[in-house]
Amino acid sequence: MADSPAAGVTPTPGPHRSWTAVFMRTAGLRIAVLPISAICALTTAGLTVHYAGVLAFGFITLVAQLQLALPFADLGMGAAVARAVARADGSAKSLEEVRILIRRTALLLTVVGLLGALASALSGVYGFWSRVFDVPAALAPQIDLVMSLVLVIFFLSLPLGIAERVLVGRDRADVLVVLGLLPSVGNLLVVLVLGQLGISVAWLALGLPLSTLGFLGVCGYLAFLHPRIGIRGIAAAAVPLSAERGDRRRRAAEGTSIKLILLGGLPVLLATAGTVLSEQHGRIVLASAATALDLSEYAIALQLYMPIYSVLYMAATVLWPRFAVDPGPDLWRRANLMLTGLGGAAALGYVVFARPVADLVTGGSLVPSWGVVLGLGAALVAQSAHLTQTNLFTDRRGFWLQAAMSLVLLLVVVPGTLLGIQLGLGPAAPGVSMAIGVTLAQVIPGLLLASRLVRRPDIGPTAAAEADLFAPSPTPAPQAASLER
Repeated sequence: MADSPAAGVTPTPGPHRSWTAVFMRTAGLRIAVLPISAICALTTAGLTVHYAGVLAFGFITLVAQLQLALPFADLGMGAAVARAVARADGSAKSLEEVRILIRRTALLLTVVGLLGALASALSGVYGFWSRVFDVPAALAPQIDLVMSLVLVIFFLSLPLGIAERVLVGRDRADVLVVLGLLPSVGNLLVVLVLGQLGISVAWLALGLPLSTLGFLGVCGYLAFLHPRIGIRGIAAAAVPLSAERGDRRRRAAEGTSIKLILLGGLPVLLATAGTVLSEQHGRIVLASAATALDLSEYAIALQLYMPIYSVLYMAATVLWPRFAVDPGPDLWRRANLMLTGLGGAAALGYVVFARPVADLVTGGSLVPSWGVVLGLGAALVAQSAHLTQTNLFTDRRGFWLQAAMSLVLLLVVVPGTLLGIQLGLGPAAPGVSMAIGVTLAQVIPGLLLASRLVRRPDIGPTAAAEADLFAPSPTPAPQAASLER
């Protein structure tokens, strides 16, 4: 984007807005809505313990939040949409490329979703889930059915997930923060209604996937239909002559072929799969190798952890569209210091308040041990220290780096948690393993690689375009305006 846009072209607002102001506003909004979200989550946890009991609580939350371990089901294609939207300069050519990319990505995700839904349904029919996890006999048939239904809902909603990426690319993480209340409130209402109706306890797991589906529906409206917030807010230049328009569409279609979309999404798929499976591995490993009480204790601690981490995660997403345009060293240094510092402060608050809050919510029946709380607190600091690099490494080379780091992380944390369980750490093992694994596999190598990247003068907007996830044409992207440093 040039500093002075051509006549008739409205610049994309995202990367031009002050990073600090947008970061603080996004973080402030998340902090403002956090009490509502936290109260809903904790009330939902208390109701689930009340209706289902302590031992069943862990399995119900495992089923309800299973979709959190599967965002890589989009095959990494959503990241390319966010980057393309962030780099769109308002020209007719760039808008055509974005629209074709979104249409073809949605088509591929629909196919993936249908196949995933079919596999999930068959898994439930043949009792796969109750055999993999040590589910109590009384819950086994219900868990098989409900887990399959949760996954079917998730897979069929995959195309709608593109809407979130569009909003990230449009620098509207603040909108996503506010909309993030919908799953929490919806989950609470569904659990309350089902519990009062006396429905079998396994069905309480449906609250989160159903409310998340509603959240994605609202995101879809804002991303694709709203006149200003979504892609319609990227104004196009005057429509060219028909012959030029046809040639432009042909070039755009060639640059966003199905083959390129799939190949470009491969490193994103590997990076996301490794990181998310590492984050969610604790419940899965404990469900298979520990007791039901251990699983429930870790689940309540994680229930308190995730809202806090989401503040930092959502605030850090404002860096993605800025780094996509200009990965400057000053912005990188400030972001690392701010996110690591905020992560340390958040971890301290978590360690102090997690046990009293869990005691209050569950009536003293399910209080995580100090080992669980301290382990997750350390993991929070480590993950916060890596958030800047997560939003910096978003071109093709960057995602290959992320893929390597996240796969190494997965190879470290799963054996580490199993070893911790054998050594007697119990439900504290996943948090301790995550803290050590993230530090060794992501934070240290990420900082070293990023410091080299932001200091190399040949890696700028023009060079980054050549290394992008998808290169729609051999022409480099327009030079971006300088960001606030």
